[in-house]
Amino acid sequence: MTLEVLDKRAADLAIRTGVRFFDWQAEALAYAAGLSGPRQRLCLYFKTGAGKSITALACVSLWGHSACVVVAPPSTHSQWITAGERFGVEVTPMSHAKFRMKTTKLARTVAVVADEMHLFGGHGGQGWKKLDQLAAHLQAPLVLASATPNYNDAERVYCIQHVLDPHSCRGGYLNFIYAHCTTEPNHFGRVPNVTGFQRFASAAEYLAALPGVMYLPDDLVYEIEDLEVKVAIPSELETYGLNRRAGRILASQIEERHARVNLGLVDDCGTVRADIYQVLADLVGAATTPSLVFAAHSTVAEALGVSLRENEVAHAVVTGGTSRKQKDQLIGSFLAGDLRVLVGTASLATGTDGLDKMCDQLIILDDTDDDSLRRQLVGRIMPRGVDTDASGKSVYRIVRSEVPVP
Repeated sequence: MTLEVLDKRAADLAIRTGVRFFDWQAEALAYAAGLSGPRQRLCLYFKTGAGKSITALACVSLWGHSACVVVAPPSTHSQWITAGERFGVEVTPMSHAKFRMKTTKLARTVAVVADEMHLFGGHGGQGWKKLDQLAAHLQAPLVLASATPNYNDAERVYCIQHVLDPHSCRGGYLNFIYAHCTTEPNHFGRVPNVTGFQRFASAAEYLAALPGVMYLPDDLVYEIEDLEVKVAIPSELETYGLNRRAGRILASQIEERHARVNLGLVDDCGTVRADIYQVLADLVGAATTPSLVFAAHSTVAEALGVSLRENEVAHAVVTGGTSRKQKDQLIGSFLAGDLRVLVGTASLATGTDGLDKMCDQLIILDDTDDDSLRRQLVGRIMPRGVDTDASGKSVYRIVRSEVPVP
């Protein structure tokens, strides 16, 4: 990074605070320096580990504000407060759940940073409605920030664009998708199904072209090595004690999916099946650093925790039900080298900075259908900043090959 690419005020900020900005951060600050008044709206669409919190608060400081409300996952609040101290910005952290509450009122003159934008929900949800209303009346800067703000979803793109510039989205969501998206008929509702974008290959490319969006593409290249494990599975009829004449096996597709996950991974004792656990244990044993294990379902994560405890492996399990304080303590123990394995659900995707320095191996025990979430999880063990060399980092996925019981 050279100070020549920065606006003078941004350069002064870098010198005063001693913070060394990467080129993409410097570019965002230079852009922010040219904004004033109600135009101080910015979306930081950075890949995982690219320093969006530092950039967001640097922008707030650059705009002359010494206080800021940050809406972010509770597990990241301490990180935001620490980052704010570097720029003389007093951060008041707030969870997305608290932000949605009707009793929560924010001052119009205090800057706001909205982190992990996908957690605000869709355009019909209370989270985005409240953020949109706040943006319309806010007389202070607003910064949107996330590594995965849209999950390739046209609705999320609409929400982001409407908050940044409501005049560009006149006519509502329906007009937006007809103007910018390709669609197909929806036989179950009046809103058509979105199949893509008219002039862009993806939602990410559409967002990147919008004024006020600072986009750092995720150029991380990695490979997942699949490890197949053959698992003998009894039929659902046998498992649930139903006969074929009963007709109805499960109440819904969701129940069926959970049943198959549990059948394939968890035994009757509430532990991970022995054949699957052995594959995972071999990977953990061969690794020179602690291992990160992902499970899409909390029941599977907790079952693995039981297996690890029975085998006297130092570990921690983090799920959506883990409190912020407890999550911080468990991750702190992992980063201190006190644990051999950290098991978690999607909650590991946010608020877990520093794992890349401790962990070289991610094991996907129970995979997710969400490509963006998987990529964000993989990003947790990958190098940060300009260093994109992933050599020495390994990602394994345990794949169950189901075979019927003879």
